[in-house]
Formats: sequence, C-alpha cells, structure tokens
Amino acid sequence: MCEIPPRLHSFEHDEPFKTCLTCEQKFTEIDHPYTITKVLQGTECVFEYAMCLPCRHSMMLSFSEESRQTMNDFFEQNPHVEARTEKLQGNQNFDDWIQNCATCDVPLSETKNYNLGCMAFDSELLFDPGPMMVCSTCEQKMQKSLSKSTRQEWDKFILDNFDGPPADALKPDGVPILV
Repeated sequence: MCEIPPRLHSFEHDEPFKTCLTCEQKFTEIDHPYTITKVLQGTECVFEYAMCLPCRHSMMLSFSEESRQTMNDFFEQNPHVEARTEKLQGNQNFDDWIQNCATCDVPLSETKNYNLGCMAFDSELLFDPGPMMVCSTCEQKMQKSLSKSTRQEWDKFILDNFDGPPADALKPDGVPILV
C-alpha cells in the first residue's frame, strides 16, 4: 500500500475524499475499503465519487443480474486484465498501473477520455486489481451491453447523488462504468 496520490483526490474539494457519497461515513472510521471513481475528458475531471464497499455492493444489487454478470465477465474474462495483473504484481507505483487501459491495453497517452478507478483503505491506495484506467472505447463497449433497467438504475443513482445534468449528459455515448 501507499498513500493515495493527488490525482485520485477530489477535484471538487482539492483534497482526499473523506466520506462515502451515499452513507456519508468517514473513511477514517470504517473498517473496510472504499472505491474512488473519476471520469476524465481530456484533462478535465467531469465526474467523481468515493463510495464504501457496502454502499457499492447495494448499488450493484440494484442492477440487473444480466448486467452484473456482463460487468464481471468484462473484467474477469479479459486476457489483458490477467496479463496486466501478472505484469504489475507487487508493483506499488500508481502511474505504472494506469499507463494502459486495463481491458484493451491502449496507452493512456493515446486516449483522450477515460475512467480511473481504485480501491483504498483509510488514506492508503490498494493494489491489484487496481488502480486502473479504462479507455472510453472500452467503456462504450461495456455500456452497450448493459440492460435498460441497469441504465435506469444508474440514472437514478446520478439524480439522487449529484446536482446538475442527468446521467446521459455526462458523456456523449452514455454513462461511466463502475471500475
């Protein structure tokens, strides 16, 4: 483990995420990891949140069984993900983990829009399977395979937790995936 790098801090607050988006528990007071998700378009962070694992699990249960299986298969059955894990095993350099898309291996330098995702505990970054970068091309492939009910649940999650535009306004081709 290493300290969470500034690139994964809240852009909105210019500091590390402190509480879960949905239950508002402080990350320093919980005994389980949490996830950080950031969506970048060029150099601009357009969407970000941190969520404790119990809240993330609850959200995932609201998605259709078919979509949950599709998301699981997308990562677990992808040969690039397995090769990436083998290559980076034991490496605790954040930049090395996000240099290439976790699912298609395209270099970060060759993609303009992408997601960053990781797991953390207190103020420490956890490694394997993340942190990871997923390029917009792979994100769009995943989005197209999600059920209509899952897309509706995601839209509801966005409306319930964020001020501003509806979920489909975040990206031209849909909503960010859960990395």
